[in-house]
Amino acid sequence: MKGRNNGFYEAFPYKDWQYSYDARNEHENRPSQVRDDRRPQTIISKTYQGRPLIGKIERKSEPAYVCLVDGMQIINVAEWRANHGNQAALEYVLVSYTSEQFNSEEDLLSLHEIGKHAARAAGVDAYWLGCSCLGTEAEIEQNVWRICDVVRSAFSVVVAIAGPMGLTTQTGLPYDLVREWGRRVWTLPELLLTPEQDDIQIYTMNRTLDPSEQLDQCLASPKLRNLRNFPRYWEDDSLVGQLIDHYEGSVILSPLELITTALQCLQNRPTSEYLPGDLSYSLMGLLRQRPNVRKGDSAFQAFARLSLANDSNMLLKRLICLLPRSAYDPWYSLYDHWGATLWDIYPKTQVCGIGENDTIILDGARAASIRWKSFARVILRGNDTTKRWLSRFALTSCGPLLFTGIFMLILTAKVHSNFVAIFGGIQVAVALPIILLSPQMIKDLYLGKVWEAQPWFFGVEGYMSLPELERHLFGADLGRLSWSATGSSLSRHDVLKSQVYENFCEGQDPASCEDIRARIERGLDSQVGEEKVFTLVDTYTMTVTLFSAIKPPVAVLMCGEEGGMQRALLCSYEWTNNTLYRETVLRMETRAYWRTSPVGRVRLGLQTRRKLEEV
Repeated sequence: MKGRNNGFYEAFPYKDWQYSYDARNEHENRPSQVRDDRRPQTIISKTYQGRPLIGKIERKSEPAYVCLVDGMQIINVAEWRANHGNQAALEYVLVSYTSEQFNSEEDLLSLHEIGKHAARAAGVDAYWLGCSCLGTEAEIEQNVWRICDVVRSAFSVVVAIAGPMGLTTQTGLPYDLVREWGRRVWTLPELLLTPEQDDIQIYTMNRTLDPSEQLDQCLASPKLRNLRNFPRYWEDDSLVGQLIDHYEGSVILSPLELITTALQCLQNRPTSEYLPGDLSYSLMGLLRQRPNVRKGDSAFQAFARLSLANDSNMLLKRLICLLPRSAYDPWYSLYDHWGATLWDIYPKTQVCGIGENDTIILDGARAASIRWKSFARVILRGNDTTKRWLSRFALTSCGPLLFTGIFMLILTAKVHSNFVAIFGGIQVAVALPIILLSPQMIKDLYLGKVWEAQPWFFGVEGYMSLPELERHLFGADLGRLSWSATGSSLSRHDVLKSQVYENFCEGQDPASCEDIRARIERGLDSQVGEEKVFTLVDTYTMTVTLFSAIKPPVAVLMCGEEGGMQRALLCSYEWTNNTLYRETVLRMETRAYWRTSPVGRVRLGLQTRRKLEEV
């Protein structure tokens, strides 16, 4: 059956022609961002809106500055190398601490004493402190992003904590202080990347003691703690334990598992914001490829650039297919209503760039329009059986037979021909039973099983029952539509109630559940920016799905598959920036995917568009 659009859903006429904030292929960037082809190994030193464009942070085998134990002198490592040669060993101990516990001038001096003591105990000549070894004001920013390299190159890592002694563990360590140290975004990578193979030394300054005694006691008895015991101090101990196993080499995580597990750990840890992308930049230290830090990056843009730079197993393409709890959930939420993990989803699109306003540029998606203004005629095709063929033939021939027979009977009065009268009477006699049986014939012709239907997506604001929908679509309640079993967060299903079939899944009316019925009623009086309930009718699969969203979606975007179903993004459209915004995600039958049309490059935002009146 071809019918309208050759049997396809209504196409979604869209294409994005704007420049990307950062394209996957650098030749698609603005002219000022493209490499100079005449100098293949160099990059044009231009900026766009004051930000560096292309390049990656180079890995350093040594820090820029360290503190020597003798005299606690801060030295420039490059100058030291010039005087001592590349063959000379410069080993150092890194002191990990949090500014929440060490924030005064006296505290900084105490950290130097701890570093000197730890370096001598380790038999090395230097130590590294974040408060003193980040260089000049012009160098601090770049050296901050290279702290991960400093940790990797360190001879060992020691931990310094300070505060009033609270709860202690069996090893004598204050539970609350160690927990506070490890709950910072920047200290977790220091723990994970530590080269220490033996127990880690923990220097504890007891603030309840006299100030003159605090440092002496701290240096006299540093505690030892095995690396594998640290996760027990935090709520996400299982996740931190997986990361420790990975960096120790006992259980290697895949690139996708590594970046998602690390993201889950870091997003639960607070930090005083230096740049909006701090979360992504702290994650950057745990990965191999590290793009340049841009002050203009939002948190999402920094994460997207980091994901594209690394082999993250199509992380962004999988992330967009998750259904979060709310359309306003943060972009880094890895929650999915159906409990799927990222590796359960097989994307069918590619991310070819990062856009402005926390968007990504997708290519390779298939899309269809959702019709909201009215219902349209749905062309149906059934199996052309003998019964239907006879009914169609009888109904089409009934009219000519009847009128021809009546004409012959009228003509008989003039020509007085018995043959004409008999032939006309036979025609009328044949036509009259057909007329009497025509209602049943029409029912046989148009009812019965539908083998194929014209694909349409119809959207209805609010809730509409199946009988009402069928009366609008087919003129009568014929039992052709059914509720989606697992299509949305509002879908419900149960075992089919039949004596013939057993263990068959049947979609239930969501309005039969009290909680969903309450959401439907709330949606009737909802304001702009609040959740509303909508009904989506798919005439190709003959299913109806009830879903919730902030704004009515205008397009269905097929972006991946999971569990034998397609992940379809229902997106609203913002004409001011030519952007589609994900409102919700549905699960659709795979056969619907092949009836959608390919769409050009799509600029997609993961969070619904907020306007001033919605906030």
